[in-house]
Amino acid sequence: MVTVTSIKNASHSSNKMKLSLLNSLGLIILFVIVSLNFSGCSEDSVVNVEPEEVAGTFDFTTYTFTPDAAAIQPAIVLDTLAVENTNLRLIAGGQFILSYQFIDGPESVIIGDFTATENEIRLTVGSGNNDRLTSLLLHTPLVFNRSANKTRLTHASTRTVDLSAFSNRYSGIPPITGQLELELLQRSASASD
Repeated sequence: MVTVTSIKNASHSSNKMKLSLLNSLGLIILFVIVSLNFSGCSEDSVVNVEPEEVAGTFDFTTYTFTPDAAAIQPAIVLDTLAVENTNLRLIAGGQFILSYQFIDGPESVIIGDFTATENEIRLTVGSGNNDRLTSLLLHTPLVFNRSANKTRLTHASTRTVDLSAFSNRYSGIPPITGQLELELLQRSASASD
């Protein structure tokens, strides 16, 4: 009889331990689920914006590449472009058209898609545009920061570029690292753009 009671107590104790372990596991799973649900509530969460909300035409006000090597003059790209024919147009469907024209050159375009958040606009250029991007010292994806009032786009990045692809003035200079700075101001905002 002592043996049967000991076995019953051990079995009862084992069941209690299993129940306690299951309760602890349940609490841990509940904690993980709650934590995951609330992790998206921080102020740093990315809020996607519909393309219609950012559609419009943006004009370049700053477009400069400053090489890290002080002996090499900055490339002020804006000075080489026909400003009246150079702009970024964001279309309500999520596409963009980057129109540009080098002075005394033909008008050209780069077309691609864009996504937008509260703080950024990300341009992704389709294949076949690499030479055009290189001549403008650009890359894909190209991410712009949006100003608080959403009418100004800025981009600053450290890049290695081939300045000779941009201008013969830089012939013989190998690709060089420097700071690319762009600023654009919104000309018009229209969902029909």
